[in-house]
Amino acid sequence: MLLAGALHAQQTTVLFIGNSYTYVNDLPNTLRQLALSLGDTVTVASSAPGGYTLFQHSTYAPTLDAIASQDWDYVVMQEQSQLGALPFDVTTTELGAIALIEAIKDNYECTWPVFYMTWGRQSGDAQNCANFPFMCTYDGMQQGLRTNYIALAEGNDSYTAPVGAAWKVVRDTQPSINLYDADGSHPSPAGTYLAACVFYCTLFEESCVGATFNGSIDAATAAILRDIASTVVLGELPTWNLDFEGSTSALLDGFSSGWNWITLIHNGEGEHLWVCSDGQTSTEASPTFTFSTSDTYIITHTYTDPCGNTDTVTLTFDVVVGVEEQERGMGCQVLSASPGVLEVRGAEGGETITLFDAQGRLLRSERIVQGATRIACAPGLHLWRIDDGRGGQWRGKVVVE
Repeated sequence: MLLAGALHAQQTTVLFIGNSYTYVNDLPNTLRQLALSLGDTVTVASSAPGGYTLFQHSTYAPTLDAIASQDWDYVVMQEQSQLGALPFDVTTTELGAIALIEAIKDNYECTWPVFYMTWGRQSGDAQNCANFPFMCTYDGMQQGLRTNYIALAEGNDSYTAPVGAAWKVVRDTQPSINLYDADGSHPSPAGTYLAACVFYCTLFEESCVGATFNGSIDAATAAILRDIASTVVLGELPTWNLDFEGSTSALLDGFSSGWNWITLIHNGEGEHLWVCSDGQTSTEASPTFTFSTSDTYIITHTYTDPCGNTDTVTLTFDVVVGVEEQERGMGCQVLSASPGVLEVRGAEGGETITLFDAQGRLLRSERIVQGATRIACAPGLHLWRIDDGRGGQWRGKVVVE
């Protein structure tokens, strides 16, 4: 017989990158056991040398090897406890975070980065108090951590695991629960248990109230911490960027065209659907469409990346069939030189260029001088004709930026 909980069982993999705030009391394994008591399986690993910063991790071979060891569902990043609260312009926090995320995404683009918001020290940070007065108290340091970790997540399309925010609620509402080790910095078993609860709620976006694993703390305290963690995480999903569903783009990476065709280029390795207003369709990454009549064509591109994120764009093209970019044998060039400017280069001088819109309506005529002639005109597709005054005539088209 299946247990009801088994119907909702989930599996995930998590790599923790951090330092002693991660390895004291074995946070990864505490999360694993908590999840198991809720019917979920979490495979964990960690790289957490004492005192390490994100920037140190970004060049630390064991950390990079751990990232590359498999396709992780989540990689958790924890900054050194003091640096995480200080302004970004005096630390390497942002540089380290960006470098680590680049390594994470290079290994597996569907891995979700998660920033581990830590907590203020029990009595503030005396070491940084003189230069940064807000660090003198727990509340000031905690606010610095909250601000920075939220900014890291929002700026890097990542999640925040708000352990520090839940820590503050416990301190404010349950002062009898001691979350600190004797040093006033590292977590007690209760602090690590709270962190594990926050991580469960963050990664699964579900309550952990029903967990039966209490770790090494008493059942009543564990129940309080599970309730606070669930409320803090699930009550403010947008704050922790947990409502962010991933991003992708169906916009073109480029295109090329000829007198009756256009090739649309997209470098995405996911699934493509192109639909043209004349009925042509394609599922190729970079399809070519051909046209038999001059017209305005609308092409819709829907792209789903390998992580399941989807985007759709609509593209409009004015196609003039039968007119090449430039006829052979002409000794000069007609091209878009800059926004709103068409340029004729390499002419002998004395020729006349006549411009038409995409429907063939006359726009203007200009005398061409030797060397280069620049003509201001509206952006878009223009047809042109050059007469040399001796019976020679050339035609073409140009798209002005």
